Amino acid sequence: MYKVFRCALVMVLFALSAGHEASGQATAILFRYLPEGGELTSSVILKDVEEGPFIDPVEFAARNPGGWGMKAPSSAEFEAPASTIRSLETQDFSQPFGPQMTAEVWFRGQEAIQTSTLLSNRISESEGFTIGLENDVPFVEFAIQNSTFRLDADGPVELDKNAWVAANIMYWQGTLTLRLFVDGVQHAAAEEQLSIPSPYSISHPVMVGSSATGDVESPTLTGTFTGQLFAAVIRGYSAPDEYLTSGIPHDGSAYFGMPAYHDYPLDNQRLPADLRIQQSPVEIQKRFFLPYANDLYIPQGTATNVEEIDGEEIPFVYVSYYHRTRQGTIELQHSIVVEMNARTGLVRRTFRLMGQLGYSHAGGIAYSHDAIYVSSSSVIERYPLPQWDASNPLKYVDLEADVNGTIQTPSKASFISAFRDTLWVGDYRTSSDTAPFLFAHALDDNGRPNPQPVYRFPITRRIQGVDLFEGSQGTIVVLSRNRSSSTAELFRYRLDALSPTSIVSPDSTVIMPHGIEDLSFLPDGSLWTNSESGTDYYQRKSSGAWSSYYPFVYSIPASSILGSVVSTTQDEQPRSESLDVGVFPNPFVEKLNISLSGAADRLVSVFVVDLLGRRVATLAESIRAGEVVKVTWNAADVPAGMYFTVVDDGSRYTVKPVIRSN
Repeated sequence: MYKVFRCALVMVLFALSAGHEASGQATAILFRYLPEGGELTSSVILKDVEEGPFIDPVEFAARNPGGWGMKAPSSAEFEAPASTIRSLETQDFSQPFGPQMTAEVWFRGQEAIQTSTLLSNRISESEGFTIGLENDVPFVEFAIQNSTFRLDADGPVELDKNAWVAANIMYWQGTLTLRLFVDGVQHAAAEEQLSIPSPYSISHPVMVGSSATGDVESPTLTGTFTGQLFAAVIRGYSAPDEYLTSGIPHDGSAYFGMPAYHDYPLDNQRLPADLRIQQSPVEIQKRFFLPYANDLYIPQGTATNVEEIDGEEIPFVYVSYYHRTRQGTIELQHSIVVEMNARTGLVRRTFRLMGQLGYSHAGGIAYSHDAIYVSSSSVIERYPLPQWDASNPLKYVDLEADVNGTIQTPSKASFISAFRDTLWVGDYRTSSDTAPFLFAHALDDNGRPNPQPVYRFPITRRIQGVDLFEGSQGTIVVLSRNRSSSTAELFRYRLDALSPTSIVSPDSTVIMPHGIEDLSFLPDGSLWTNSESGTDYYQRKSSGAWSSYYPFVYSIPASSILGSVVSTTQDEQPRSESLDVGVFPNPFVEKLNISLSGAADRLVSVFVVDLLGRRVATLAESIRAGEVVKVTWNAADVPAGMYFTVVDDGSRYTVKPVIRSN
């Protein structure tokens, strides 16, 4: 219940602030400092701070001029005590319900055991917040009513390593909540019972890498930080957990791989990236921001592998990408395959494909026999992977193809997976294409595929990915499909139930975030995929930009897709006693979908209320949940703002906050 009301409050505050401007700045983002940021950055006064591109040595091959073509991020170089930054803005910002903010800093310390102010609006002992370091340990302080509340991280950040520190400060109904995050992991949280009069004022100016004393209009600044600072942001609301608790890939781009393409000028009231992220209709086990999306790459294939390192089994997930500019131009840069730690989300290596499929769509990838198999344009190409060498940890590697490991396949080769020394490759086809099939190509002892498929099964149209898993009652086949512009779905089958002559019905369906691509199981049964909705091209193209947004490579737990294996007929599916409700997309423009799963025999009513509790739409009245499945609210006739969907199943109300945007 806390999460529901917290999410609701975030959106209420944003909706309220969207109509208010202070000195021409929209109140979603109160302050943003981006080195060399042009119209995207707040006006600041710099002293002895040098701005310019910064190339981490491990990123040199990719981001050096003349390299792979990726862009180096800009940074501000600080050297204490001379280097200081403060905002020109001096007008306070009023919040009607008390303090609500998220403050963030992306930085890289270059002096050991630093005690620094990274981002603050405090002058001397005034009220306000501070994000800083004490002996390299991140902390947040919030001072109010002659008291200072503080949280410290679990340990220090590493010297000469990038770090993202975020602090959430939220007041609601007499409770002040502070939370501190480092690289998408919550390190500390605290609640205080407190009465804060409304409205609360977030004061200016804002100091970056500096502490301030003296007069508000003309404070005396002292530089406290030595290192590189890449960005600093203050949001006038509490950012959602889907943003704060997602792993960051540290891919060397802006924001260390978190989305930069939804930054807008501060007087532009378009939603920032974190408020665009949609809630998943299914439980998510792991979730990492997609690397290289800021470099105009679009994710496609997914593969997994478990590697033994120092006696410990470490899971890795692989994602293939092709390059596409915002204007739609392709093949300017090689396609790539990214190797990520599936526990942390960190990029370990990035491979540039140098074979026949070097500039391809790279629609699917599979891992087997110490190689990555890439499928695209009716071709399967084998790329042997070099063994990881911890003593020479090259991040960027050109990957050559096995000259004897390339075959033509009868398939369109839109996606691929490996299972039991067999490559399963299939077609993505629309209604105007010929019928799609799933083919199986056997691998020999050297991991090279036989061009003659051993199986061919007809499949439904618009399939994006496949993988297989050996369950307790047989082999499971899972296919992925984007079923609409807002949701995707997984189809589960038993392998022995597939027919070589006709399409069979799945024994279960799982609703997924939109933009789903290729699939891959880990041995524990968790299923990995990615969403191409989280890319610059689909979000920012001049026409037809997607409203769905789920910018992650992510996994769902085995229980969500495997469950119990039953006969491949819809009529024999077990019915859950619990009722799950999903809303998508959120925010939405005119049409909102509300999905119901489970409790099929229960009578439900579905309706929508506004902020005052008035019913504005009735979508279903005393209908069995199994007969509803999904209802759509056409909200074209109601004004933009916040609403709540309500599902009454006779025993409880399930309430979901939603935003109707213009």
